[in-house]
Amino acid sequence: MRTVHYAVASLHYHKKIYLPYFIALVVMTVGIFFTLCLINSAQVVYHSLQDMLTNNPLNEDKNWDNALQFFFSQMKNIYLSFTLVFLVALTVLTFFFASYSFNRRQKELQTFFASGRSYFNVALQIIYEFVLPALLVVGVITCLTLVFQPFIQRICETIHTQTAQMIRTNDLTNLNNGTQFGIRLPKNYPLLIQSVFISSRDWLNVLTTTIGQTVGLLLVNFAVGLPLAILGSKIRFFRKH
Repeated sequence: MRTVHYAVASLHYHKKIYLPYFIALVVMTVGIFFTLCLINSAQVVYHSLQDMLTNNPLNEDKNWDNALQFFFSQMKNIYLSFTLVFLVALTVLTFFFASYSFNRRQKELQTFFASGRSYFNVALQIIYEFVLPALLVVGVITCLTLVFQPFIQRICETIHTQTAQMIRTNDLTNLNNGTQFGIRLPKNYPLLIQSVFISSRDWLNVLTTTIGQTVGLLLVNFAVGLPLAILGSKIRFFRKH
């Protein structure tokens, strides 16, 4: 608990140093959260459409299942690519900012060691200085998402519709060019997505899953960025001395 107190005090003392990174953290975390929300909600839409087409007595075409699965795989891959872009960008920023912070705070860290604090406690404080703001950002995003859930739902539905239209246009182009990966789907396929109703319970499950995945990816970011920054700082320190 004392280490958490030290971390909070350090964040307040070094707020001018941490402010640019905190802004970048907010932007990247929002990007990761929203793209994961798109992936998870697309999965719900896929299962809803699958059930709707299966139970439709007027649907005589039974070859739509593979096309539907492939279609939503394309959609989720598009969203996943944006998630990876945000994650990689955040990890790079974490690495460079942590390296910069360690270099600026070398005398302070040496003072910590000279005062008898162990390497473990100092390392734990540094981890808290990065993790605590990230958890704060996730908490704020969660609260805002719950409050503005209908608005976020409409945004997700609009993006799904536009993405479906883009994928279908690309597939029709592939069919016209004789490409084997083209798939035949109804002309009103984007309208089918709009017709899907996602209940509040399903959206709550989507948001809960998204929150957990976002926290997990942030921890992956810190698990990669911070050790590399520490290693780089040590290498520079030994070169200077």
